[in-house]
Formats: sequence, C-alpha cells, structure tokens
Amino acid sequence: MDIENALTYGASQESTPHPDFMEWRGKARFPLCCFATAVVLIGLSSSAHAQDSASLPVGSIVNFGPNLQQVAGGVCRQPEGIALDGYGNLYLASNSDSATTVGHVCVLNKGGVLVDIINVPSGPGAAAIGLVGELWEGDHLYVCDQADDVATHGRILKINPSTHEITTLFSGLTFPNGFAEDRYGNFFVTDSLLGAIYKFTAEPNSDTLWFKDASLISTNPNQPVGANDLAFSADGGYLYVDNAGNRQVLRIPVGNNGAPGQIELFADGATLDQQLGLPSPTALTFADGMQFDVKGNLYVMANLVNEVDVFAPDGSLAHRYSGTGNNALDFNASPIFEGSKLYMTNMSATDGGVNSKVSILQTPFPGIHLY
Repeated sequence: MDIENALTYGASQESTPHPDFMEWRGKARFPLCCFATAVVLIGLSSSAHAQDSASLPVGSIVNFGPNLQQVAGGVCRQPEGIALDGYGNLYLASNSDSATTVGHVCVLNKGGVLVDIINVPSGPGAAAIGLVGELWEGDHLYVCDQADDVATHGRILKINPSTHEITTLFSGLTFPNGFAEDRYGNFFVTDSLLGAIYKFTAEPNSDTLWFKDASLISTNPNQPVGANDLAFSADGGYLYVDNAGNRQVLRIPVGNNGAPGQIELFADGATLDQQLGLPSPTALTFADGMQFDVKGNLYVMANLVNEVDVFAPDGSLAHRYSGTGNNALDFNASPIFEGSKLYMTNMSATDGGVNSKVSILQTPFPGIHLY
C-alpha cells in the first residue's frame, strides 16, 4: 500500500477526520549524532489524550502520538529534529540508523496523527543520510543532513512541505546539527565536529563562517560531538550554544552590527554535579536541543540521562524533569514550545529505536518564539 492510499485508508477508519488532516489532504541513521510504503494511522494512547491539557500538572511528561518505530513501516523511527508550523503540525526528522539512501520527515498533526511523510534522498557521494535539527520559517522547513559525518557531505536543506520540493541551500559541512534564527531573518547552524557556527539566509549558497572556537570542540574521547544546538536570548543579545561532549552551555554576545563577541561559559555539568551532590555524570550529560521560555529560563535536553535540565537566567540549575513508566523519556533530543507545552523528540538511540516517540513536558511558563 503506498503512502497516499494508506493515508486515505487510515482516515476512513475515523468517523470524523481531524480538520488538520483534511487541510493536509488539500494542500537515519545514527553514527555520532546525538549522544543525535504503508502508513497506518493509529489513535492516541490514553496518556497522549491528556494534552488537551491545561489539566496537566506542571512538570509532568506524557507521550504524544504513536510509537514511531511501529507506524509507517518504521521510516519515522528515531526522530531527532522537531519543528512546528502555524497550524500546529509537528515535523519530525528521522535519524534512523538504517537509513542510507533515503531519509524521512514525518508530520504529526496537532491531534498526534501521522498525516504526511516527506522523502529526502541522500546527498551526492554520501554513504548515508541522517536528518537532525530543524527550523520552520515562513512556509518552509529547514533541515540539517549530517550525512555520513564526512567532510563536505553535510547539507542544509530547504523543504516545501506542500510540494515536497527539496532545495540544497549549501553543503560542504561535516556534521551540521542545530539551528537558530535572529531578528533580521538570518539563520545560524552549528557544525558539531568543526566547532563552528555558520550564518546563512533562505537563498542558496549564502553561507559564511560566523564563529569558530576551540571551546566548541568536544574534548571527550567517548563523545566527539561538540557544538550541538543554538538558542537566541529574548533580546537577541546572546546566542547560546551547547557543547554536548563537554557537558556545557556557552553563550556568544552579539553586537549591534551582528558580529560575535567573546564566548563565555554559562553552565558546566561537571561543576553542577559537584555543587549539587549529583552522581557524576548527570547535569548536561550530552547537552542537546535547547529552548527558552518567556522568563528567560533555558530548557536543555540531557539525553543520556533522559531528563530536561532547566537553567535560570543566572546559569543555576533550577529544575530537572524526567518522565516515569511508559511516559519516561528515551534519549530526548530536540524540543519546541507551543504555548507552555514543550514537545520533545525521543530518538531512542541507545536501545535500538524501540521507544521512538514524541513527549510533552508541561512547563510553568510559555516558550518564546522570537521572530
């Protein structure tokens, strides 16, 4: 059964199709990453129904949507990147460890139903495709392809979700990983193996090296991924970047002319473990995706300990959130806010993808969407 027929079949099983589904009808692998066709539509689990969810207590974590290892023949498994459009649809970039020639971006509507799959061919000469960080802007989705972690094979892709048209904005990277956007519409992306941040626009071949520093290189021989994700402060005065292997969050001042200043340490996991009496390593153990709320708190995915570390504006560790039972996190990789709900991909990277899914953390304050 092909995708179109499978979607039609799945919709026919519901007496009242979700309006987002009707709107859609109208219009990976894991070498280094985040340590990062039939479709059968399935209903939400009982825990996922909860996010109608002013009723969710702050700090609670629940599953959302299907087990992505099981639906769509497994092509949506091991989701890493996540993005949100203006209709509440979530775009999940699969970093499946079995993907070599074709990767997939899978779309869940705001009811948690799989409504579309975008096939993404691997790049020229690459032995694999590994889709990671995502960013939504305008009517397009921007996606990092880490490919096979070979220099020049990493790509930045621009996808039209309505037509599935894919444009390569630029290539030549080693491991592109996380995105951010400034107030002027410029995009920024990390290269996790080069310790670099590139700046670009929506036009092809517009990339320039914006910042490169040894502090963004991992010194951890067991985890070579350095600069991972990015997040701008609410006023745009700082660009925050985490170093996954070194268990750190750093920040770079941004001048009025857009130029970077001297990088500085914001939070260090090893120091926090000592200060708080936590087993080592705990805090920021493989710092991955990041998002700010409206109070200036920074939510960081600590995916090797399956928790969310929340930092106050002064860099202190304010909260540590983790789910329980079937709702426990499993290598939580990337977050995106919708109001006070923080949606997170679970890449299930250390247990073969069996727990590939999306989770929701109910936070005390809404997230910021800068531009």
